[in-house]
Amino acid sequence: MFNKKDIKKFDILLLLLLPLLSTIISLAINANFLTSTLLFFGLPSLWLSYRTQHMIKKTALFSLIFSVPSTIIIDYIAVLDGAWFVPATIFSFRLSGTIPIEDFIFGFLLVYSIIIFYEHFLDKGKHELLDRKMKYFIFPIILVLMIFFIFLITQPELLKIRYAYLILGIIFILFPSITFLNYFPRLLSKYVKTSSYFFVLIFLYELTGLQLNQWEFPGQNFIGWIEIFEYKFPFEEFFFFFFVLITIGVLSYYEFFDDDKK
Repeated sequence: MFNKKDIKKFDILLLLLLPLLSTIISLAINANFLTSTLLFFGLPSLWLSYRTQHMIKKTALFSLIFSVPSTIIIDYIAVLDGAWFVPATIFSFRLSGTIPIEDFIFGFLLVYSIIIFYEHFLDKGKHELLDRKMKYFIFPIILVLMIFFIFLITQPELLKIRYAYLILGIIFILFPSITFLNYFPRLLSKYVKTSSYFFVLIFLYELTGLQLNQWEFPGQNFIGWIEIFEYKFPFEEFFFFFFVLITIGVLSYYEFFDDDKK
């Protein structure tokens, strides 16, 4: 019989191997955006869901509430400024003619995988399906969405913001993360441990996506570029939305609005 420690070691080994496996398969089959997303984020999510079944509903519900509005607002504004673009989609339409359906799947799986990883390895928080504090997240996000759609219909030019990647990153990720950790610094060690895994996972996902031309950065409104081997992406992509702060940002929202901040 395997004890809990042995099973956790197997969890860690498997989760370390899955990003490498996803990279190899994606490159071997010349995968599209959706396939790579399912490999890189879907496989860890499936395993961790199997191992942490009591948190599936709570994690999925929060991920849906968090990711859908965020994708609509952030992706649309980012695409308008040329911060991000997916040149090919397997679906026959894009939301508002701009956002591919794959972005919603990616957003959901990214948030879901971060939270289920955190719950499985590092957190023993509340198990209620939806914390009552979530109303303080849901109501403001509905208001922001309403304002967004009003602008989209009446004055869409107001949504074209220069340096959108930088501004969105500061407003939606950097500022909330700093504010939360200022009040709950004891959670930083848990966040760093979770971020360490997703830094590696997302790093391989980013390089694989660029190699396969799954996305691009056609704009010029960036504060700088990072080049690794022959791959080049904006500093904002590295710092805010993929490698460094995205995991901390997601967990800060989760802990504050839907968990016990312990």
